Amino acid sequence: MKFSKFLKGINKDYEEIVSKEPSLSSIKLEVDLSNIRGKDFYRVLILVTEDFDKDCKTALFEIVDGAKKKYQNKYSKKGKGNKSLNSYQEFINQFIVLQSDIAENASIENTRFTKVLNLQANDFYAYEVYSIVISRGITAKSAFEQLYKK
Repeated sequence: MKFSKFLKGINKDYEEIVSKEPSLSSIKLEVDLSNIRGKDFYRVLILVTEDFDKDCKTALFEIVDGAKKKYQNKYSKKGKGNKSLNSYQEFINQFIVLQSDIAENASIENTRFTKVLNLQANDFYAYEVYSIVISRGITAKSAFEQLYKK
């Protein structure tokens, strides 16, 4: 689905609202939702929505679900090492969160995840941010604001 079609579904006046913000003129609204960058998604949606979390879920949940299935099919055959942990290691592991664990839980390829973190890629896609939201149990609005609100 195109970003513009989604926006029209939540606010029929979205074009007028967006056109009043000169800083948004470079954002391509005719892009597919799976290709919209997180920052662009946030900057537009925050202006046209009455319920950011609900509309974010409506827009991105299906894309995240598809990406997760694709990721699991690709990586399910690659098992983690069969090394068994002792009770001390198991205890400590519950407190350790690695970047690779976040990427895996969000079903984002680790190389892409690392490139975004190291500023070698422009931005997360909106669905990737939402996937992190789901995997970490935080609200979409909070996550997008932490990343993109200035």
